[in-house]
Amino acid sequence: MAAKNHIDLVIKTLAVMEFLATAERGKALKEISAELNLVKSSAFRILFTLKESGYVEQTEANGVYRLTLKANALARRSSEKMRMTDIARPHLTALRDEIDESVALAERRSSSVVLVDVYETSHPLRLSFQIGDECPVHATALGKAVGAFVSAEELQSLLGGATFPQYTTHTKTKIMQLKSDLVAVRRRGYSTNDEETVAGALLIGAPLFAAAGSVCGAISINTPTARCSTKRRQSLISAVVRTSENISKDLRGIGYSY
Repeated sequence: MAAKNHIDLVIKTLAVMEFLATAERGKALKEISAELNLVKSSAFRILFTLKESGYVEQTEANGVYRLTLKANALARRSSEKMRMTDIARPHLTALRDEIDESVALAERRSSSVVLVDVYETSHPLRLSFQIGDECPVHATALGKAVGAFVSAEELQSLLGGATFPQYTTHTKTKIMQLKSDLVAVRRRGYSTNDEETVAGALLIGAPLFAAAGSVCGAISINTPTARCSTKRRQSLISAVVRTSENISKDLRGIGYSY
């Protein structure tokens, strides 16, 4: 089955890109063909296609081929996404162990906020989330934590349609309610979802910031209201804000960009 699914042209194309990745000043067609043991016409077609797609460029001076910034950005963006998860992981596991409540990490996308990691508590009574779920800005702690720190234009993109789904009787579905809520989130540095998506559940979120200061994600603490007194609530707020600040500091330290 593996041999049947093998696509030889894809392997050759990847080999060309890998070879060019090691050549800072680029390589000529003859060198690429000889090094990779490719028929010259085959190597040319691969390079021509990559050039048309914007992943390879050819200098007019000597005709050598080299990877473009677009090709380099593929690996850079991928590693940066991984690094945000990796950087957040020790902080989030420590937070979960400290408070014995589930914690979550969300990533800001161009038109959504998406759950990318969850660390669950040992309590049998806990909230369950699926990685890959979207976090609506009007109702979730993770969504609000991001939405409070974007421009008006970016907020509109994150909100999507003109109407907001109502999940419980506590869900705020009016734009003016949301804007007022986001102003408060920005002022105090944390967000809440007080039974707005799940009855009996309290979620407290805080934003994460990239090296240049733009919001790139958020974290949250998730707990049933049944075990969250006023005093407990304040300790959870302090913990999530402290942890978000520490993660953001580490993201700045690696030059993470959004």
